[in-house]
Amino acid sequence: MHSIKLPVGALSSQSWMQRLLPKRLWCQALLIQSVSMLLITGLAPSVINSVFAFELRSLGIQLDSIWCWLLLHMCVVSGLAKLARMPVWWRWIHVIFPLAVVFMQQVALPASVYFTGFIITLTLYWSVHNTRVPFYPSFPATWRALQRILEQHAGDKSLKVLDIGSGIGDIAMFLAKQRIHDQVSGIEIAPLPWAVSAVRALFSGTSVTFTLGDYRSINFAELDVVFAYLSPAVMQDVWQKVQQEMRPGCLFVTSEFPVPDTVAEHIVFPSAHSPALYVYLKQ
Repeated sequence: MHSIKLPVGALSSQSWMQRLLPKRLWCQALLIQSVSMLLITGLAPSVINSVFAFELRSLGIQLDSIWCWLLLHMCVVSGLAKLARMPVWWRWIHVIFPLAVVFMQQVALPASVYFTGFIITLTLYWSVHNTRVPFYPSFPATWRALQRILEQHAGDKSLKVLDIGSGIGDIAMFLAKQRIHDQVSGIEIAPLPWAVSAVRALFSGTSVTFTLGDYRSINFAELDVVFAYLSPAVMQDVWQKVQQEMRPGCLFVTSEFPVPDTVAEHIVFPSAHSPALYVYLKQ
């Protein structure tokens, strides 16, 4: 494992806001939204009414309009997110979120719709806060590329293949249909994608199986190939499990997110619009 020596003063390069904010991005987002609303409801009305009220009314801007204060809130949260050096996509969330809240209030949907949405979101993203792995659907070009990798690795020899974070089961079912002698399975921690994959497996006409659970409960020593389409946050942990448990000569294939500080045996580009596959051979 390679170590990196930080230069003196590297930690102090963070802005004062970054040092004050919590480390988790969703905590930063909640804090920024809260601070902006407190500033607008507490300070902005008195300042604007005393300094800019006449100018704004002369421009036709009504201070009692919700859109006036909503626009101000969007500007404030966007500025705070930029000061905090949050990723660009989080800045867009800050802008879109208040608009979505006001829009949903205007539509006045029944509470059951929100409850249904909450249940679907909960079962789809389940433990993302813990696993740091959101739902990533794969592409058909990736399925076919993985099939070719298995054929080059073992030909017609039967393999035990596991897809960790199998989602709704696309890759596992494709491989089970194309390589009928392989023992293909998937494991998924989120209930909704797992339920969808389990139902699909019943009608797939193959022997593919899907398990609801955490990949860390699976013994990789019993497998020939492990495929993963997870996130950069967990690749080092997965690689440690591969190194500790998989037998020499077995394959670990990851889509889009390579193992940090480790050179892949092969890098396969399925198509121009799908992520690369990184192939690692256990030594």
